[in-house]
Amino acid sequence: MQRLKCTSQVYDWGKVGSASKVYQLMVSSEKSDEFKSNQPYAELWMGTHPSGPSVLWNDRSISLDAYIKDHPEYLGIPCVDTFGHQLPFLFKVLSIDKALSIQAHPDKRLAEKLHADWPDIYKDDNHKPEMAIALTNFEALIGFRPLVQIRALIT
Repeated sequence: MQRLKCTSQVYDWGKVGSASKVYQLMVSSEKSDEFKSNQPYAELWMGTHPSGPSVLWNDRSISLDAYIKDHPEYLGIPCVDTFGHQLPFLFKVLSIDKALSIQAHPDKRLAEKLHADWPDIYKDDNHKPEMAIALTNFEALIGFRPLVQIRALIT
């Protein structure tokens, strides 16, 4: 097992400063003066995403992605056989203060095409299946009404 230094994402919809679970988690493992108490800390990322890769705690020059490539046994044979030498998910902790926009995630095939066509917009070729586990009180709207009901409501 390796301890990681993870990254935080600052978005307008995040909770500000010490009210944010992301801020609390980051400050508990780093020097608190590295974080601004007036920023909206929205997401804590643990993974290999190029926009916020985790690094090893004891040697921050080694990315989690590089470590996994050198030590695929940490993923396990079934995972490596299915996904190769890469982490097949991005683990996030969200700290939400404002309503989020609707999220639509492509399947794996479409994600690969979008990344190939527009790599500046679609940063990786992975699909984005999601699962939520609430650490605090949480409300969410999930799914859409059937098309028949939507048409009836707008006509």
